[in-house]
Amino acid sequence: MKRYFVILLTVLFALCAYSQRDMYRYSLDFTLGAKHFVDTIPIEYINHQLYVNVWIDGRKYRFCIDTGSSQGIIYRNGNVPFGEVLGRVQSRDANNRIDTIHAVRYPDFRLGHLYIRGYSGSLLHQYNRNAPYDAIIGFDLFNKGLWAKIDTRAGYMVLTDMKGVLSHERGYVMKYHLERFVPHIDVSPYPKCSDDALFDSGSRRLYVMNRERMLSWAEEKRDFASQIEGSGTDSRIYGAHGAERHGTTYYMWLDDVVMGGYHFSDYHTSTTRGHSRIGGQLLQYGALVINPKRKQLIFQPYDGAQQTSVGNEQTSIAFSDIDGRAVVTMVWQGGRHYTAGFRKGQVLVSIDQYPVNSWDDYARFRFLDGREYTFTVYDRDGRIRQIVAQR
Repeated sequence: MKRYFVILLTVLFALCAYSQRDMYRYSLDFTLGAKHFVDTIPIEYINHQLYVNVWIDGRKYRFCIDTGSSQGIIYRNGNVPFGEVLGRVQSRDANNRIDTIHAVRYPDFRLGHLYIRGYSGSLLHQYNRNAPYDAIIGFDLFNKGLWAKIDTRAGYMVLTDMKGVLSHERGYVMKYHLERFVPHIDVSPYPKCSDDALFDSGSRRLYVMNRERMLSWAEEKRDFASQIEGSGTDSRIYGAHGAERHGTTYYMWLDDVVMGGYHFSDYHTSTTRGHSRIGGQLLQYGALVINPKRKQLIFQPYDGAQQTSVGNEQTSIAFSDIDGRAVVTMVWQGGRHYTAGFRKGQVLVSIDQYPVNSWDDYARFRFLDGREYTFTVYDRDGRIRQIVAQR
């Protein structure tokens, strides 16, 4: 019996060793084609996301700078070719959903005047084929030691490996620490409340709050309930591995959100079952310096003021993938979409004259800000309704 037990342990150990051998681990082994350089790179800032152009074999592609991703992301059904498979990697997205996927080698590419060789990233399926970018560059670009100044108003990003170039920059300092190789900073959404938030430029909204953390504050602080507008049941925030878990979402109207001493007032937001996070909307209000040596984000408000009144509208509708169809999974009763006639459970049939027979059809549709559309939906009782509204 003992002999068979030893054999079993040996087999299990061998299987474990084989499995670990196939796992790819976070690496900064990519190489930069220059030293002691300063480059000014044109950027695009569209719908609160940050894009740069890169060149591969003379062809131009658009990459998204996503600080919430530890490494790059490339798509098996996308436009960018990829090289060797490096192994499997356990990937966790901003919603805390985990999947085991493959890591692959990017082709060599040029960013500004800088050649980057041996860069790696996760290989995913791109569900939104209408996304305005071809691949993602992650925070490893800065973990490699590169400094950056991102100025969306001027339309450029300064990138350098020389600390003296940007070390004189001043502003509101947000110290960050790395968790799973991505930056987290302290945010105060209410007096004497400190929230550990992921700085995720791939996420569009200025700030969303972890639901469990919010509920703990609501229990501890008598006046915190004044910041809650209402609640609903939905799953509407998508990460790399799909939508967050279905559950109760709380809608917040925050008097004051403080980041590094800078104040954002009159801000509507909501909770998430994933990480609290600061999104790319931050770049609308000021330039941002990334200092990897001191692990600092330095925010420089464009207007030179000490605070900004956001005055945004509460998110009032969400569609989710339910059995392959685009279904209304959240409608804010205090919002314009509810007033227009949207109700939870409606199945989207068409937008204007464009048929929506699947979630992929909906994901490929490109909405324009400020434009009204005619949405045709099936109500829960099977009746067809037409609703005119902005997205």
